[in-house]
Amino acid sequence: MPVSKFLGSWKLVSWRISGGDGEWHQPLGSGAQGLLVYAPDGYMFAALMAADRPDFLGSDPLSGSADECLTAMHSYHTYCGRYRLEEDKVVHSVEMCLCPNLLGSEQVRYYRFDEDRLVLSTPPVIRAGLTGVAELVWRKVPFSAS
Repeated sequence: MPVSKFLGSWKLVSWRISGGDGEWHQPLGSGAQGLLVYAPDGYMFAALMAADRPDFLGSDPLSGSADECLTAMHSYHTYCGRYRLEEDKVVHSVEMCLCPNLLGSEQVRYYRFDEDRLVLSTPPVIRAGLTGVAELVWRKVPFSAS
């Protein structure tokens, strides 16, 4: 697969995890938003967040209360680093992440393209207390210089 199909910005269409009960669950709820970017220099960035996240009471983003910070962390997921293609998967090498446990890890995503959409799926993972295979569907963002 040529890397050129990956390059650019992608907006989240859906993120769901197959639970042990045979149902699909949405870790960040319905209306979750996300942005995924693959750059030609071999770096990637992913950010996902729940809809309608509450504001902190103060205006300093680094001085939220413990409860505000906990809520913010539980409703947001992000990481970035280098990426490489291997047969039917793209591997993200995590260099920075909201969750320190992922630093230095390799996040494997199986991929397929469906017209203007990129479908990424994981090996079994735990997200929001759910164990299963996650599927993320992304829509290519058309380039606009304005």
